[in-house]
Amino acid sequence: MALTFAVGGIMIYAKTKVEPPIALKQVNQYSIDITNSCKAVTQAENDSKVDSIYTTVMDRINVFKNEDKIQPSEADKCMDLFIKNYTPLFMSHCFGEFQQSVWNANDHTDMLSHISKLKVLTHSDNSSVLASSTIDSLNLISKIIADYRQARKISRYTSFTGVSNALSVITQAKQYTNNSYLANCRDLHSELQNVRLSIAQSHYNFVTAQVEKLSQYKFYSKSYYEGTLIPHVDAVTTEYDNKAASLYGSKKDVNYLWNRARNYYDEAMSYYGAN
Repeated sequence: MALTFAVGGIMIYAKTKVEPPIALKQVNQYSIDITNSCKAVTQAENDSKVDSIYTTVMDRINVFKNEDKIQPSEADKCMDLFIKNYTPLFMSHCFGEFQQSVWNANDHTDMLSHISKLKVLTHSDNSSVLASSTIDSLNLISKIIADYRQARKISRYTSFTGVSNALSVITQAKQYTNNSYLANCRDLHSELQNVRLSIAQSHYNFVTAQVEKLSQYKFYSKSYYEGTLIPHVDAVTTEYDNKAASLYGSKKDVNYLWNRARNYYDEAMSYYGAN
């Protein structure tokens, strides 16, 4: 059936037959909700907001999937989208912190906690959500933190406990001093540079203390003084004399120590001879 209109002398026919309705595509509001949150993370104004969105999105994905409000395949897509948006922000934050002159150990703990959570994320088929390049970057962040923690320990090894250990500590301190990331941490870099000098002074103080033991001859038997203490002092003083320069770059006056040792020895022999 059709109606006829006359417009300017021209006959126009208008159809009055109603066309069948077009079927609307079903939309999963839960999936849309997660997708919007995934996109929102890129507009987050600070790191705290990014972390808050991370927690919200992961909770929603798990809850909606467990309640069958979204299919596993949809959950996988939502997680992929979020991780694609989130990980660059997280890694940018981490490497940004490594560029600072002051480092915070609590920040490192938070980073490692986030990395642990990211590495266990899997799809419904148990495949990793993270790309291999992302895993490599996360491993680098973990290594930098591990190096920082070890370097902190090394920076505090300032006491002489033997030539072998001194060499090991000084070598490690030098390696960490040359680390391009750790070099940004001002106080750590300074402490690492002082390790060699501190151990050198500690070594000399140690040898001096051993020499001074010779002055306590009244408290030792002659056999112990001559058979044990004298050889010990001779050994540690000779070791310092032979190795200090190469180990520390310089050495203090050893002749002074030898002269004091000889004077104490002469005094001791006079004392033992008179008693």
